[in-house]
Formats: sequence, structure tokens, C-alpha cells
Amino acid sequence: MRPTKPQPTDMVAALRSLRWPIAGVVGLLFALVRLVETSLIGFRPLDPLFETLEALFWGALAAVAIYAVLSWAAHQEQRRQVAEASFLDELRLTNARLELLYELNQRIASSDTLDDVLDYAITLPARLFAARAAALVLYGEQGRTLTARCLGLNEEQLAAARSAFGLAYHYELPPEPTILKPRGRTPAGIVACLILPLAERDNQPLGWIEGYLTTTDQLTLEQPSARSDQVLPLLLSAESTALLLTVAGELTESIQGSRRRARELASVATLEQAITEERTRIARDLHDGVAQSLAFLRMRVDLWADWLHQDPQRLSGEFVNLKANLRQQIDELRRAIFALRPMELGQLGFVAALRRYVSEFAEQQAWELELELSDLPTDIPQVLELAAFRFAQEGLNNAAKHAHASHVALTIRTLDGGLQIVVRDNGIGFDPGAQGERPGTRLGLRQLRERATALDGRLTILSRPGQGTELRVWLPLRYAAEDRIGKTL
Repeated sequence: MRPTKPQPTDMVAALRSLRWPIAGVVGLLFALVRLVETSLIGFRPLDPLFETLEALFWGALAAVAIYAVLSWAAHQEQRRQVAEASFLDELRLTNARLELLYELNQRIASSDTLDDVLDYAITLPARLFAARAAALVLYGEQGRTLTARCLGLNEEQLAAARSAFGLAYHYELPPEPTILKPRGRTPAGIVACLILPLAERDNQPLGWIEGYLTTTDQLTLEQPSARSDQVLPLLLSAESTALLLTVAGELTESIQGSRRRARELASVATLEQAITEERTRIARDLHDGVAQSLAFLRMRVDLWADWLHQDPQRLSGEFVNLKANLRQQIDELRRAIFALRPMELGQLGFVAALRRYVSEFAEQQAWELELELSDLPTDIPQVLELAAFRFAQEGLNNAAKHAHASHVALTIRTLDGGLQIVVRDNGIGFDPGAQGERPGTRLGLRQLRERATALDGRLTILSRPGQGTELRVWLPLRYAAEDRIGKTL
């Protein structure tokens, strides 16, 4: 990107090559004219030798004057051409930069994924400063650095190059583009490494680009330090720094935008999955409960047609059972409808929304409720709040459907660096290891275990026939959806 020094044109070369011949001819003519003038006028008798020397003196003086004029004209012409060439070089350079920035913006705008952005970013060092090879490094979880892309060097060569430039171990990222000189032997004739930092507007480092150079001729550099210390970095000029910072800013914004889009897509996918799971749960509850009971009642109605004339007294007992079954199915539908009510986490907060939901559910079931939510941190990740709400909801639903309990206790607390949800009832209980569980129970417990495992947690069921049931769920507090859902480089 450095302007090239223009070569002399034909006009400058002609002026320089003809300076002495023209000066000589003019001087000789001037001397001859002087001699003729002296001889013709002859109003003072002089020594012929003196007159000849005088004529030669004035001729030489004229020749020197002509030579000086022609030299000055050649010098001015060359300066004009240099200035014009420099202006054209700067104009071409500016146009090239504008075209590059325009292309960069277009590629960023048209890139749908983070991979598209990174694939394009790794090609920029070769175009910006003729890099022999390049590597793109991004910060991952817990400050770890990960090589997202590499071009022009294999794994061993990249490791050797980083070791030579002091990049193999902990590296403090410079605030601006910097050229490093090697501290040891480098592969593939590399003589310098340009570090282009990628940082957000709040100076939070995102990563950097390493451009490995075989020459620095393509870079516009400031006057280097007089010291010959090989560790001292070379200084980029203000114009080169400004261009590289602009490119780095565009890349940083594009990478962050791609990451945000990926997280948004992952969030949408997670929401769709949650909706699907909830629909599956509701469909399972209705199928295993209301649908089967209504199908059974329909079969009983077919028998009533025969009993109407043969055994009318039996129908009286059947109607009593029908009334009880209908009341039970109405309660089941009410539980399903209650479960479909929107959660009020955003309006009331986690604790208040859960307390309201559990209180209303217990009142509907005529339970004695014991609720303990006092030992909770204030910075629970949103995904854990939602998960805890769902586990509590599922535990209460199971108690209402199967336990026939009169007393239910719900406790949510912190334990061993995690969040523990405990739902305990005094119902009929069951044997968790038995094969003959009621329809739908095994499927529900399996989905609860799968949901807990997806959050790096665990689920435990404690129950015995006649001694109630206790559901325990433990979820790690370190889990955060923003760090795990849709995280890419």
C-alpha cells in the first residue's frame, strides 16, 4: 500500500541529457558574436588575445546560465510529475480502501452465519498488507483462546510462528494494530507478524487476527526507533492504523451480530421445543386421563341400553358412579386448564409468581400447603427460574393426579452450589422401581429426568406404597442459558 517512486519521463530525461549540448552551443555562439562585434566596431584597440579571452568568458558564462536554467526546468518538471504520481497513487489507494470497506460491509450484510463472516475475515490480511499467512483467534469460555481459522500455515508451522513471536503462551492483546518482530527462528521466511485486535466498543477483547509477513514493504511505517532491539515492534503510520482499526471494528461488530443472531435462533428453537414438550405433556395427560375415562364411560353406556329393561335397579348404581367419574374428569380438565394459564414470572417475579401459582393450585385441590421459598439467591439465571417453575408444576400435577393427598409441601432452596426443588405429599405412594406403574406415570418421570439431565442436574424419586412421595430435583446454579444455548465462535 506504499506509493511507488515514479521514474523520470522522456521530457525530464531529454532536458537532462541536452543540458550540456545546448549550453555549449549557446556559449559558443555567444562567444563568436562577441568576437565579431569587437572586430567590426573596433572603436578601441585591444590586444587580440585579450579580446578572444573576453569573448570566451562571456560565452562560458552564457553556457552556465543556460545549463542552470535547463537543470531548474528539469527539476521542476520532475517535482511536478512526482507530486502528480503521488496524488494518483493516493487516489488509487483511497479508492482501493473504499472499495474494500464497501465490500466488507456488503459481505457482512449478506452473511447469514458466523462461519461466513470468519471465512471472509481470514482472507483480509493477504489483501490489506500482503500477509503470507493468517490466523484468527477468538476468546471462548473462561477466557480461553481458540483458533477459529488459519490460512497459509499448517498446525506445526503455526505453533512455531507463535512461539517465535511470543504468542504461544499468555499474550496481552495490544489496543491498536502492532507489528511484532521475531524473537527466534520463524518458518516459511516470515519476518514480522501484524496483530490486529478485535475488541468491542467497551474495550472488551473479542480476539485478534495474526498476519504473518515475509516483508513489510506493503505497509506504510513510521520512522522506526534508532535502537536495534529485535523485540521492539515496528510502528504503523496513522493512515494504516486508521484503516486497520476500521476493518477491525467492522469485523468485531459482524462477529458479535452473528453470535447474537445465533443465540436468538437457538432461543427460538428452545422456545419451540418447550412448547412442543408442553403440548406433549398436556396431550398425554388428556389421553391418559380424560380421554380414557370418557371412552370407558361410552362403553358402559352401550351396556345401559340392555340393562334399561333387564335390570333397571343396576342403572341406579351406574348413575352414581357416572356422577363421580364426571366430577373427577371435570377436576382433571380444570387442572389441565390451570396448567395452561400463562406464567407471571415477568410481571411478579419468580418467587411471587410461584407462590401465587402454588397457593391457587393447593386451594383448588383442597390441600394443606407447606411452602418454603426463603433461602433463594437473587441472581438465579432466567433459564433456571423457568425450569424450577416447571418442575414444581409437574410435581404438583402428579400429586393431584395420582397421590390422593391431603397435605403437600414445596421447598426450593440452595444446596451444594445448586438449586434444589422438593415436592412432598402424604398420599398413597408407589414403588418407583416397580414395572406395573399407572399409565402415563413412567413417561412423565422419564421426561422429568431428561429435562433435569439437559440442565446438568439430577432427579430423585423417594416413595413407598402408603407412605407418600417425595420428588427431588437439583440443578447447578452455574448453568446460564446465555453461555450454553447457541454458543459458537
